[in-house]
Amino acid sequence: MKTALFSLPSPDMDFRHAVDYALQLGVDAIEPYPHAEFRTPSAEAAKRLADYAGERNVGICCFSMMGDLAADDLRSEIRRLKDYADVAAALGSRYFHHTLVPALSLTGRAGSYAATIRRAADAAREVFDYAGERGVQCIYEDQGFVVNGVERFGDFLGALDRDAGVVADLGNTFFVDETPEAFTRRFLPAIRHVHVKDYLVKDSSWPHPGDGWYLSSGGNYLRGTVIGHGRVDMTRVFSILNAGGYDGFYSMEFDGPEEAFRAQSQGLKNMRRFMDLAAGHSVPAPK
Repeated sequence: MKTALFSLPSPDMDFRHAVDYALQLGVDAIEPYPHAEFRTPSAEAAKRLADYAGERNVGICCFSMMGDLAADDLRSEIRRLKDYADVAAALGSRYFHHTLVPALSLTGRAGSYAATIRRAADAAREVFDYAGERGVQCIYEDQGFVVNGVERFGDFLGALDRDAGVVADLGNTFFVDETPEAFTRRFLPAIRHVHVKDYLVKDSSWPHPGDGWYLSSGGNYLRGTVIGHGRVDMTRVFSILNAGGYDGFYSMEFDGPEEAFRAQSQGLKNMRRFMDLAAGHSVPAPK
């Protein structure tokens, strides 16, 4: 199991700190995003980080970022994504992941769903080709309401018309009231990267649980939590990935209210234990 660190546990960390923290945790790679030295795109900062990580034998498995291909000023958004594709190339990252239409609404902007998908696919195709010329493959995850779930994500991939890779985000399918198992099975041959995160889920018939909870498209309540504490059946999903021959990174993502350092340490232990169970190994219950 190749492990990576996506979410940083402290906003004061830069990615040199992340390399040191990855070593402390015992993970294999980091997954940078537009924070600290990358708040603005900088190939020079990327080369410095790549050197620092390489000296410490820590990989850079992907560069990930928020993108919005339903933005009003789409040309500016495409230019911004291309600049960060250059960062991914300078890092020596094989993959560049950007989100597509992050809005928690079913069309993203005023207009039809079909028009939003066509517009997003046209823009993503331009970035995909640009990144490919620099030796970096664009990969895409299930995220938001618009490009999420088996049917809608499939619509986007069909419209994109490229040999794109998929990021299986193991929590985001809950935002459209589907399961990570269904998404993983459907797109298994194309999965190149995995974001491991977990959510608590409460039915819409309950009263609103308070601050910190999201609403799914069907009105259910979601809250980020420690990997293994929520609804994701990690052992089953890892078994599906194993059966499909997936050999990429499992990158830890965390957005819960628990103390982050402790949550990530515990989540990593849980990830490894669930992977052992998925591989059919006998694993003692944690003490």
